Amino acid sequence: MGLLDHLTATSMDEDYAHVSRRRANGGPASKGRPGRVALVVLAVFGVLVATAALQTSRTADESASSRASLVKQADAGRTQLGSRRALVSDLRRQIAALQADDLRETARGRALETRITRLGVQAGTVPTRGPGIEVRLDDAPNAKTYEQRVQAPDVQKLVNALWQSGAEAVAVDGQRLTSLSAIREAAGSITVNFASLSRPYTVQAIGDPKTMGARLLDTSGGQTWVTLQSFGLQFDVNTKDSMLLPAAKRATLRSAHLPEGSP
Repeated sequence: MGLLDHLTATSMDEDYAHVSRRRANGGPASKGRPGRVALVVLAVFGVLVATAALQTSRTADESASSRASLVKQADAGRTQLGSRRALVSDLRRQIAALQADDLRETARGRALETRITRLGVQAGTVPTRGPGIEVRLDDAPNAKTYEQRVQAPDVQKLVNALWQSGAEAVAVDGQRLTSLSAIREAAGSITVNFASLSRPYTVQAIGDPKTMGARLLDTSGGQTWVTLQSFGLQFDVNTKDSMLLPAAKRATLRSAHLPEGSP
């Protein structure tokens, strides 16, 4: 027990005990040591701050240099892509001209060219010019309700009615329609071939202008628009001696088959 009492009584570190006795006697605990420690700490902190600032500056310079290099590469790639696209378009025109020249050299070739042109008109792959009718669609004046506005299904019904009336080619606001075209609503607007349209809407159909107008009103789509006029929607049909419908944008055809009875 004597040993335990001795350890308990003397367990405090001698340095701490020495400082404690000096404080108890009214003397200073230590001279100069806290000041030197503070200076060392401040010096170390300053070195760390300076190092961090230098590293940040170097990183910023490297980031700016990398960004400028990337922008330069992007601009160069964009320019190169534009040049290659122009080259592809020019080569396509040359190929088309050579093919047309070859087809015109023989009677069989000319017949084939006529068939290709006819199929191109039906498929919408070539620009088409001819007489027909032009239909202008618009919302009711000061339209406030859903029924007073032109909707995508209304345009779909009119287009189907024009095909039934003998149209050879149809375009909505300059968007040529094909068997792959979609007329739908997206983000509150009517889209055709994924392009947003704005009112008033102009639907052009190439065909016999003397019969298309009367046939149009006999179709269910035409009758639908006669009914929509009672809600104030505008539906104006005019004949045109000549119209030019652009070719449709190229689309990727993933599968196709001949209908039954085709040669």
